[in-house]
Amino acid sequence: MRSRKISFVAGLAVLGLLAGACSEDSGESDAPATEAPTSEAPTSEAPSTEAPSGELPVLQSSIDVGVAYTGGPGGVASGDPIYIGYVNQEGGTPAFPEASVGVDTGVWYINNFLGGVGGRPIELVKCFVTKEEDGQSCAQQMLADDNVQAVLVGAMFNGNAPLLDTLKDKKPVFLPNPVTTPEFLASDAYAFTPGSPGVVQGLAVFAAKYVGELEGIDVKKIAVVYNDNPAGTVAFNVLTKPILEQLGVEVTGVAVADTAGATEMATAIQSSGADTADVFYPLVTIQGCIGIYDALKTLGVDTPIVTTGLCFGIPMQDHLASVGEEGDLPDGWYFGGYGYSYEIPGNPETDAYIDAALAWAKETGVENPEYTGFGGPTFGSLITMVKFMNEGATDSASIREAAKSFVGPMWAGVGDFECGGNPTFPSLCGFSIGIQQQQGTEYVSILDGYNGKALNPIAELAG
Repeated sequence: MRSRKISFVAGLAVLGLLAGACSEDSGESDAPATEAPTSEAPTSEAPSTEAPSGELPVLQSSIDVGVAYTGGPGGVASGDPIYIGYVNQEGGTPAFPEASVGVDTGVWYINNFLGGVGGRPIELVKCFVTKEEDGQSCAQQMLADDNVQAVLVGAMFNGNAPLLDTLKDKKPVFLPNPVTTPEFLASDAYAFTPGSPGVVQGLAVFAAKYVGELEGIDVKKIAVVYNDNPAGTVAFNVLTKPILEQLGVEVTGVAVADTAGATEMATAIQSSGADTADVFYPLVTIQGCIGIYDALKTLGVDTPIVTTGLCFGIPMQDHLASVGEEGDLPDGWYFGGYGYSYEIPGNPETDAYIDAALAWAKETGVENPEYTGFGGPTFGSLITMVKFMNEGATDSASIREAAKSFVGPMWAGVGDFECGGNPTFPSLCGFSIGIQQQQGTEYVSILDGYNGKALNPIAELAG
């Protein structure tokens, strides 16, 4: 939250105790169905505080949790760098610069406090895409660079297939935020999150099976507005509509342009029948979320809303502040993500990431850094790659094998991890998601890592 961000800048927020993320067994994809939801603690109220150690720009607890996870020597890395490829979609529409905030934070944090890889610093070889053909260009760049043994992708809507096809069986690709079909189906790419399929499917299950109990309604009809791009189309037609219909719910979907504002969103909301639906499910990026919020206010629609974590980023918080809302996020909205939240303290790894991101921004002169959205998972995948390297994975083949055998615990992850364990999407190594809700001025845990009730949509749909 905004107040929490300020407290981190001031160096006063303490990192909470580990709460539930690592208590679940690893390596099993057949977890039992999620228990009944609850909206009890924890909430977004900040924990007790402590001052940072010495003159360090980050908390000592942030360093400790990072060293423990990566197995690095700690301290400042030096010597010849170890190179990691990095590809992200930036410079056009849509764009995901928050992924680069996450990865740049990770490099700074790892090199200055965790001792890099065996004492050596990591360095990124970067390539950015804005259009489909850029994926091939970036793949060729990574393939031609013998120093690059593995490639990390921030988030991409364009160029995914040529990037993955070119690097397949040559250099493994890590996907913190898989959002397109080529990424879901890739056989030499590894996503240590449930990705878009897990979140989108999980929210569909949540909307159909749990919102009724929480809201005291009978959910029979759900309206969806989704972005008219490849990722949005797959999210609705492949990951949402079939599941809702399987669960006996009527669903109506309307596509909107990536650039749609409040006026266009209002038309789409009306066309979807959101005003008479039992649940409204926007599947849009942060810019679209802001347009949805404004349109709902204008239309006076008060249907319960579930949406993805893309809608709780700092731009939404800033927008709500500008229109005089008391809460940081839209009141009553349910948000789905990868198990923990930027807005609720209590998971040491998420807290360490936010601490590092704000310290990195202060050190480098970046104002109001957008560390939310795709930033955290990108950071988490980078630090996991470094973990593999510290454990002896030094070339493409050994990094690939480390990924294939990884069963967690994952940095800031919940539930089981098993690469190849998803029967439909082989690249997805994570399964469970977390759901929270904005209740007035508080952001509270519903089904997530904090209360040990993270939702596994595969298990839920299997009965």
